Amino acid sequence: MIYRYDFRYTLAKLPVKTALRLNFRKIVFTGREKNVSREKPVIFVPNHRNALIDALLIVYASYHRKQVVFLARADIFKQKLVAWILRGLRIIPVFRIRDGKDNLDKNRDIFESAARILRKNNPIALFPEGKHNPKQSLLPIQKAVPRIVLPTEASRAFELNSQIVPVSIYYRDILGFLSDAFVTFGTPIEVAKYKEIYQENPGLATNQLRQELERSLKSIVVDIWNDEFYEEYRHAIDWNGDKIAKEKFPDRKDAFYLSSLHIVRSLDELYENNRTAFDTRITAFRKADMILKEHGLTSKDQIWKSSGKWDLFIRFKALVFTSPVMLFGFLNGIFPLLINRKLISLFKDKQFVPSVRYASGLIFVPIFDLIQSLLLGTLTKNWLLALAYFLVTPATFYFALYWRKWWKSALRDRKTARFRKQFPQVWEQVIKLTGLSDKK
Repeated sequence: MIYRYDFRYTLAKLPVKTALRLNFRKIVFTGREKNVSREKPVIFVPNHRNALIDALLIVYASYHRKQVVFLARADIFKQKLVAWILRGLRIIPVFRIRDGKDNLDKNRDIFESAARILRKNNPIALFPEGKHNPKQSLLPIQKAVPRIVLPTEASRAFELNSQIVPVSIYYRDILGFLSDAFVTFGTPIEVAKYKEIYQENPGLATNQLRQELERSLKSIVVDIWNDEFYEEYRHAIDWNGDKIAKEKFPDRKDAFYLSSLHIVRSLDELYENNRTAFDTRITAFRKADMILKEHGLTSKDQIWKSSGKWDLFIRFKALVFTSPVMLFGFLNGIFPLLINRKLISLFKDKQFVPSVRYASGLIFVPIFDLIQSLLLGTLTKNWLLALAYFLVTPATFYFALYWRKWWKSALRDRKTARFRKQFPQVWEQVIKLTGLSDKK
């Protein structure tokens, strides 16, 4: 049964969590200890932006021994081997209309299984938007969660005391490697408070719980709902995120996430209450973006930073000095890199890039490290050398990936420093245009 302990989950959890941690520069969990009960049945409801990575972050966040059961779309279960692995990882299918009307009846059994999982006091997780959304916005919340949890509570006279925990997953750079991920657990919703409403009108209780869940998620998710100005909002975060994080949230590990929330809400408030000021800001952002493009820069370039000549000199010297280690790492990790590139080329949708990259690192890096180490030992008859190679290769490969990120960052900072030096008046104009203030 899915709600029982599964050895496949335990075997996979350590390498899966280790590879996930190595995939990010940092992962910040907030509200986990405060809002996630160890005693009550819990259903996690995160926003869904990053395919497989979102689910893995919820698993990674589990600080108790209970094995989280995920409900996922049914089309990924088509191959028998994949289905066996997914069920071992405690993932069960949910059918959608696109999977065929005949399959929708199977959801009854799936929801009954989910109910049994909750009654066993095991956590489950479900993406309430119903589908993947790579943009920094929240799609309308579906009714799946209320339809699972309300009948389950009713079957136990609403004494199960289950909680729905909204979860915000925010990526500083959703496609970037070695970026930052922020996972925020919001205030839990007590399902038992819907007892009287459900007993009188189950449909009304379902709708009201869905609405409360949507409000809860909107309170913690960075939600750029205004599609007309989506790029301008995103640029505003790029230009002001770090500065506001330092000014308003200096002691918080999730400062950039909080800063992003602040920026989006500030612009929303202008849009709703002072449209003239909002339009002025948007016009300024668009002009700044146009100027930066004319100079070969983007919103990702940190133009406000002052990288001095000596700072850049030391950084490039350090990169050159460590380049032999980088070369060793890249050359000995070339096969996983080539496989990763080939796999990514098979997907037209960029949303799958982080998941493919993660899976490639999890599977192919250790496999080729083992194969190359065995070949080295066989050819040289020096198994101590082969062991040293086996241990050093993954570490240097990981260093090489960081080295590449540092190199690109140094090149961008040199470019922005030249822009500031060669066009000081234009630079000052851009700084004013990219701020959130109306000061000129």
